[in-house]
Amino acid sequence: MQEQAIVKASISKQIAEQLRAAIVDGRFKIGERLPTEDELAQRYGVSRPSVREALKRLAAQNLVRARRGPTGGNFVVKPSFSDLAESLSGAATLLVGMGALDIEEIIEARRALQGSCMDLAVNHAQADHIEHLELTLARQQDPDISDEAFCQADVAFHRALVDATDNGMLRFVMYTIIEALIPVTNMVVTVVRERGDIISLHRQMLDHLKQGNAAKLQASMDELLDYLLRKFEQASEAQR
Repeated sequence: MQEQAIVKASISKQIAEQLRAAIVDGRFKIGERLPTEDELAQRYGVSRPSVREALKRLAAQNLVRARRGPTGGNFVVKPSFSDLAESLSGAATLLVGMGALDIEEIIEARRALQGSCMDLAVNHAQADHIEHLELTLARQQDPDISDEAFCQADVAFHRALVDATDNGMLRFVMYTIIEALIPVTNMVVTVVRERGDIISLHRQMLDHLKQGNAAKLQASMDELLDYLLRKFEQASEAQR
């Protein structure tokens, strides 16, 4: 007799995985209410606490959100680009820490992928995009913010630049790139870079966007990436 593999995963984990698969393949639509805890418990033949734990797992993945009241329940939500990008950011940091990615590869990827956004950003940027970029740049100019806060403002600046493309698919792809690669780049070169240099290059990029000059915007982006690569090489030399 051929034995079947024993399922060791917890009941709530298995329920969460099945519900997640149903959401991903479209059986539950965005905004749709899931069956009640009682209905799910009967469907899977488990207790309500197991179902409740499964729903908590989905909520932690930003796939469902509970609403109170007579018309409440657990509803499928649209995950944000930022939420989806966080896992990739952690994976990229791990790969760099293990030596699977080097800074040259990261800079090359940013140059190719972020460069693809410049024309669209120039063509579609609206007043609210410009305002958001100004705000993130102002945060970077605060001399009292920590290195961590400065890096967060750096990420926010490049995300706002991608938002200006007004292209949902490109924003999703680029959010994962920005969330994954900018923090890694900052982590490597933060010791030797000068905030003023970064701010100056960001200011140039914003000015070129406001002027509608995609070529100069791209040139400033390349200058920023060249600067980061030089700073990394300086840091590496100092370590040696």
